[in-house]
Amino acid sequence: MNTSKTYKQRVLEYLKQVGAQGVTNAQIKKQTGIPSHQQVYILTQELARKKEVTTQKKGGKWVFVLADSPSPATFEGEWLVISSPDFNQEDLTTTTTPCVCIKAERYTFSGTFEIGLINGDFAGRLDSERVLFSFEAMDELEPVHGAGTISLEDDLLVFRLLYYAGDEWTFICKRGVSK
Repeated sequence: MNTSKTYKQRVLEYLKQVGAQGVTNAQIKKQTGIPSHQQVYILTQELARKKEVTTQKKGGKWVFVLADSPSPATFEGEWLVISSPDFNQEDLTTTTTPCVCIKAERYTFSGTFEIGLINGDFAGRLDSERVLFSFEAMDELEPVHGAGTISLEDDLLVFRLLYYAGDEWTFICKRGVSK
């Protein structure tokens, strides 16, 4: 923890780390090293008034989230792959309309993807402004696995696959229905 930062900077950095799942005042106090629960309470109330954070009641506790953190529902749905810096259009559409299907349950994600000769399943979690996931897939009938990220850029979804000890692929997607 960097004690040279202001309490406000510490709180905002911590909220960015935890993302859309949000945290309570007690968690903020513990993770930021702010000595008093009252100081945390006053600071989170001020941030809420200035609309830098949003608040929601979960059970009997208030939870704070950065105002610009994406909701899990923002990622959910069927996304059509429209381009890739790594593949030409013909390779993307070799077998079917390329797509990524995402399901969200709270802050965990699962889904499937079918892009050219690559198809597989993934599972992950929301981490601040993006989804981190692991995947298992088939690429030209060879099993592959690795990690990846899903992020939003304006109205587009960026789906990245990083094969274990291998290739990296990026796919640009738009919301749609392919079937």
